[in-house]
Amino acid sequence: MTRRIAATALAACCLALVSAAPGWAKGTIQWHGCGRGQPASLQCGKLSVPLDYSHPRGAKITLGFNRLRAQDQTHRVGSLIVNPGGPGGPGSQVVAVEAAGRHLWHPALHQRFDLIGMDPRGTGTSTPVRCKPDTYNRPVSLFPRTAAEFQDLTAWAGAFGRSCLRMTGPLLRHVDTDSAARDMERLRRALGDGKLNFLGLSYGAHLGFSYAERYPKRIRAMALDGISNHSTSINTLFSDAAASYEDTLNRFAAWCSQTSSCALNGRDVLGLFDSLVQQADQQPIPAPECADGSCRPAVTGGELRMNAFNMLLVKDGVPAIGVPTWNDFATALARAEQGDASSFSSHFAQSARDDPFPGLSINCSDYPRDVVSYTDFRAKALLGRVLAPHTQGASEAWLGILGCMRWPVPLANPPHRAEVHGAPPILVAASTHDPSTPYVWAQELRDQIPRAVLLTRDGDGHTSSWLGGGRTRDAIANYLITRKPPPANTVYPD
Repeated sequence: MTRRIAATALAACCLALVSAAPGWAKGTIQWHGCGRGQPASLQCGKLSVPLDYSHPRGAKITLGFNRLRAQDQTHRVGSLIVNPGGPGGPGSQVVAVEAAGRHLWHPALHQRFDLIGMDPRGTGTSTPVRCKPDTYNRPVSLFPRTAAEFQDLTAWAGAFGRSCLRMTGPLLRHVDTDSAARDMERLRRALGDGKLNFLGLSYGAHLGFSYAERYPKRIRAMALDGISNHSTSINTLFSDAAASYEDTLNRFAAWCSQTSSCALNGRDVLGLFDSLVQQADQQPIPAPECADGSCRPAVTGGELRMNAFNMLLVKDGVPAIGVPTWNDFATALARAEQGDASSFSSHFAQSARDDPFPGLSINCSDYPRDVVSYTDFRAKALLGRVLAPHTQGASEAWLGILGCMRWPVPLANPPHRAEVHGAPPILVAASTHDPSTPYVWAQELRDQIPRAVLLTRDGDGHTSSWLGGGRTRDAIANYLITRKPPPANTVYPD
């Protein structure tokens, strides 16, 4: 996804904000091949949507998406828009994985639906958010120990945000989830398949209930898998996220002690984790695999705590998209103990469109600034240490809180309780030990949406739709096809 930056990027942004070509300006879709290297079965399309929905006749941006046609056209239900989470995850990428034969989704979904991978505004093939990689990559600690180090962090956050505004232009003010939900309604209408079918994972749940707030009667079936919470304070969100990550680390340690194949079986796993963090804080551990310049050459304790999170998301991994297993995490800890912490190194952004630029931009549009001063920071860090003695608050929420400290555009979509009236039963699925979207968030969303049906998987891992077999995954697919949810408060084993 490399792109020229600076003047070229700014020019491209300006071109993207003009009115769309006549062939797709009126809500019709001209499907076409997706280009070299993409599966032949995959089709791509685009729509013109308003940059700012308060001025719908004003400047336009591009909404990009792809389609994988249903295998069983005779029994085809319709189109199913999918969102893989993030925020910032392009739907087109995970539909392309399915088209390539890697079977990420439940087979019944590809059988009965046209899978639609919509790229929310700012991401993927849609008009993108752009930021300056060199500014983002500048060395700075996310865990400052002094007021001076905190000032370095705020200076970094301010410079990074300004680079995004300079390179993205007016779009940066309009990448909020409410605008993305309105884009999804434009896509639903252009598809011409009747009411919406939607499967949203993680952040996709936020996108889903935002759509349901605006268009409750235009939903046929909506499954939300792993609930992102947009109805609470930043303090509560941070606390829940920190505790869930800590819970998963503790469960990993217990699993390792009971599993002979674990690379650290028989060891004090939590003691090893803590000692590696302490060691890396005193003297960063080398990351020799980063000699090519793709990631940081040494790993601090803070980075180890932050990046361990990604290796604990799914116990058995997700091979189709390279998500590691818990045993991979155990092996990585063993390697770090031997002096190679490459698995925990933070990757450098290589281009103006890289992760996490879109996701941070969406977060900063949807959540208020919570840390402003060094006193605020110290209080938040203390809360993290109390709730999570090993991971110390280094959850997904941490980068979002700090990265948005000096964001250059106003909050566009403040947190609020979901207001959904007149929708059909919406399926709310969650696992009891999810390190990313705590189970309590699913309970809270269920309470906010009339007729919502809670489906619980009693086990580990983030979301259920990509985790191989299992009754929870089957129930989600069956609901989307038949519109018949399982009985309320159903619990299935892992």
